Amino acid sequence: MRRIETSRCSRRSLIAVVVAGAFSSLTGCLGDFPGSNDAATEGERTEKTFPEHPINEPTETPEGRVCDGPCGMTSSAFPEWNAQLAHEDGRGAFFDTPGCLVAYHHDPTFYGGLDVPIENIWVRDFESRELIDATTAYFVLDYETDRLSEPMAHNPKPFSDREGAIEYVDSYDDLDENDIVGLDDFGAEQANRYRDYPISDDS
Repeated sequence: MRRIETSRCSRRSLIAVVVAGAFSSLTGCLGDFPGSNDAATEGERTEKTFPEHPINEPTETPEGRVCDGPCGMTSSAFPEWNAQLAHEDGRGAFFDTPGCLVAYHHDPTFYGGLDVPIENIWVRDFESRELIDATTAYFVLDYETDRLSEPMAHNPKPFSDREGAIEYVDSYDDLDENDIVGLDDFGAEQANRYRDYPISDDS
């Protein structure tokens, strides 16, 4: 899948802006983000249905759609962070953040998802905020919750190319190239650290 090219500032400049507070309008914690008070009740979540979704391309996030991951926030309220996927049967799942998506991807049925193979997945490139193919993206495993203001406190950072991911990790002393992974590298440990997925002590 090819991302539509858009004009953008240099990676180095953008990372500097982000660090300086480009997201300062977001107030950081879960309860302070728009859409965070729209969490569905357990009854609503157990009765939810999954909308039709094109198999081979992303689509508009349905207005008011509750995240199909663990958080219960409104996916459409986070247009610079949200993600989505298409199941093999033509039904879709939508997420407010890449952290919720990777947790669902690891174990969909744990979050009330579909027991149907996943066909395609899209996440927002951390730089351009365009939807990109998650299966070919480079994710930075950034677990720091105080570094940036973002929905759900912290998320893996997706990049369409490895160069962007390398420039991100080079910007922080506590990250290096070993923190750059592909989607298939996410497992129970990463789902646990991002979204409290339960793992045993001996996992």
